[in-house]
Amino acid sequence: MALSYTLVAATGVFLLTYVLISLRNIGRFPLERPAVAMLGAALMLVLGVLTPAGAIGAIDLNVLLLLVGMMVLVSGLDICGFFDVVSSRIAARARSQVSFLAWLMLATAFLSAIVLNDTIALLVTPVVVRATRALRVNPVPYLVAVAIAANVGSVATQVGNPQNAYIAIRSQIPFLTFTTYLLPVTVACLAIAVALVWLAFRRDLATPITRVPSLPPVRLQRTGLAVTLGITSAVAIAFFASTPNWLPLIALAGGAFVLFFLPFVSTATPRILVSKVDWSIVLFFIGLFIVLEGVRTSGLSDVIRDGFTSASGGQTGGLVWLAGLSALLSNLISNVPAVLLLAEVVQGAGGTTQLWLGLAASSTLAGNATILGAACNVIVVQVAARDGVTVSMKAFVKAGLPVTFVTLVVATALIAVLVPG
Repeated sequence: MALSYTLVAATGVFLLTYVLISLRNIGRFPLERPAVAMLGAALMLVLGVLTPAGAIGAIDLNVLLLLVGMMVLVSGLDICGFFDVVSSRIAARARSQVSFLAWLMLATAFLSAIVLNDTIALLVTPVVVRATRALRVNPVPYLVAVAIAANVGSVATQVGNPQNAYIAIRSQIPFLTFTTYLLPVTVACLAIAVALVWLAFRRDLATPITRVPSLPPVRLQRTGLAVTLGITSAVAIAFFASTPNWLPLIALAGGAFVLFFLPFVSTATPRILVSKVDWSIVLFFIGLFIVLEGVRTSGLSDVIRDGFTSASGGQTGGLVWLAGLSALLSNLISNVPAVLLLAEVVQGAGGTTQLWLGLAASSTLAGNATILGAACNVIVVQVAARDGVTVSMKAFVKAGLPVTFVTLVVATALIAVLVPG
């Protein structure tokens, strides 16, 4: 009877949590994903599905430390003017809208591979709005391009996005191995994305650039930027040279060095650096960790895995099947909760490198389909709206949907060829 109650209670909380995550709003009231995840975690405790000790034990500190450390690094780069410099120089050297688009997407993808793509989207978007106004061009194609490029670029590394960070810790795939396999996938998908975004917005991009006398000024703190770039480079090198178990500690050490040393050589303070960290991502993961621990302990995870198996005719180990399911769930409930759920399926199917990398690539690339497909897209649209630019769902889907379909097919094919099954 106790087991039956636990299973029923866990099922109710799980369904409520994931349905609310997929809805994103009820009428005119918005539903923030971290708040929904924390509600689900609280219900798992209140209903007795988990004990307090079980809930605390479910929180994966490795993932949280990795995310926090990387976000502090990005805060340092932002305060010192790094992202303003990159975006402004690309705009200043653009000879046509097409070249501006290509270089902007390349730079965004590269930055998103080094640090979390959500943060890159948050910091680059206002700079792009200012630059396009200075160039007197329509900002919408470039904002859609930033969101798509940030998602595509983040596929390449384990620190490109939150779901990759989780997969890195869960799968124990070395950083170098992960990047060696997925970098060619990212390059191919980025080339496709640039071409399809240009095709979707070719009429807007055909008009010549008309420059105003000067681009927006850039506030650069050279000494602080040099220190932060040095620490970031050291962290990147350490990532490639280490095993997955060391990734959280390396990221945390890098963030700690920036937090302590940057205030000595810049106008930044520890309080400002910490305030720029996106703590909502941390709360989102904490809530989902606890919810999914309730799913596991109640036996619901076995039921879900068996359901996926039955729905696919008993084929749980296929890369194509996993990519399709991941793409579907990522657009229904967003890619982070989809990955945390499907990780159990991948583990049950043998947990091969091919399946883990297929999950990482498909869940991320699927997010390009619509504005609501990934947090990165929502960030771009919301930040642009604050600056007076509206990116409609129609405009986003016009480029995002074809990019998603083609890149998913190409990525799945490349992973099937490059990565042993």
